[in-house]
Amino acid sequence: MPQHRRTAASQAPQAAAPVPPRRAARQPACVRADQAKVNHYLAAYLMGVANRLANGASSYYRKNFNLGMSEWRTMMAIGSRAGLIVREVAEQADIDYAAASKSLRVLQERGLVDIEQTQTRGRAAKAVLTAQGRLLYRRLQTAARQRQKRLIAAFDDEEVATLWALLRKVEAQVPAMNAD
Repeated sequence: MPQHRRTAASQAPQAAAPVPPRRAARQPACVRADQAKVNHYLAAYLMGVANRLANGASSYYRKNFNLGMSEWRTMMAIGSRAGLIVREVAEQADIDYAAASKSLRVLQERGLVDIEQTQTRGRAAKAVLTAQGRLLYRRLQTAARQRQKRLIAAFDDEEVATLWALLRKVEAQVPAMNAD
C-alpha cells in the first residue's frame, strides 16, 4: 500500500470556496461553414458563426478560469457596473433572469460575488464583486481583450467600425425577423 507524505500545506484547513468540476466543451462541426447549405440564409450563418465563437469561448473560459459563459457574462456585467440587482445583471449580461440568478449563486459560492440587500429598492438584492472577484474580473478583461484582438486581427480600424455598425443594424432587425 503506497504511503502518502503529509505536508504542512495539506494539513492546513482549507478556507477556499468549493470549485465546481470542469466540463469539456463541445467540438465544432467538421463541415466548413460556406459548404453547409443551411448557411445560405444569413440568420443561419450568423448563428453558426456565433455558435463556433461561443464554443471556443466556453472552452477557453472553462479551461482557464473554470467559468461557464453565463458566469463569465455575469462577472463582466457586475465588474463594469457595480451594485446591479439581479434583473439588471440579466439585462447587462444579455442572459435571462434564471441564468443570472443561477450564475450569481455559483459566483457567490466561489467567493467572487457578495449579494447584499438594498436599503432603498424593496426586497431587491444587489450583486457586488468581492476582492477576489475584482482580481478575477481584471484577468477576464485582459483575456477578453486578447481574444477580441485575435478575432479582428484581419480587419483594419475602418472595417471594424463598419462591422460593428452592420451588426447593430442586424440586431435592430431581430424584432422584425421574429415578428411572425
